[in-house]
Amino acid sequence: MAATAARKLRFSEFVDLLLARLYDLEQEQRDRYFDFNAINRELTEPVPQQWIFDAGRVLESRGMANCVFAFGGVCRGRLTGEGRLFVEERQNADAGIIREYYASPQDFVLVPGRSDHQAVVGGERVGAPSTTIEQQRAPAFEMLRQIEDLLKQGGTLSEERRKDLLQDIEAVRGQLRKVEPNRAALAAILESMSQVDAIGGFVANLIQVLNP
Repeated sequence: MAATAARKLRFSEFVDLLLARLYDLEQEQRDRYFDFNAINRELTEPVPQQWIFDAGRVLESRGMANCVFAFGGVCRGRLTGEGRLFVEERQNADAGIIREYYASPQDFVLVPGRSDHQAVVGGERVGAPSTTIEQQRAPAFEMLRQIEDLLKQGGTLSEERRKDLLQDIEAVRGQLRKVEPNRAALAAILESMSQVDAIGGFVANLIQVLNP
């Protein structure tokens, strides 16, 4: 059964299809970590954002891929030998989505094939505009801005405490601008901020966004 615009992938199918796409991409760019979000955007029927992280965790737990998880919903990975064997064994299987994909790749991805000029390499699409860290983490930066605006309104906080919290926000913002933020430093700052009644709920939402 080929995928169509009306067909939504099951999670198990997405995991297998992700393996197949990683297999194809590494034929062109070996020893690279590929962006799972970019792969998802290539699908004719993209899956929910949370599935991307969940798929990465499943693949790692089964020893089929090595994955890197970062703030802002970023997940990158590359196949292990087990993952590579899994794809090759199922290319000629009697059934399964990997066989279907190789039989009719255009039913599953918008840009199929191994010579794709928009192949996902090192987290970006070659030939397509790259996204900045701030764009990738836009929801987190927007939440920080909202917390900052709330603090600037004054409220019941003392001027000294308000200034301290604004400095904490700037410290968080600085960490989020890094490719690999210091998680321990972020956790310590956000934990302290979450204890402030005026902004505690907003900070809790920010923590959830940073740790999907």
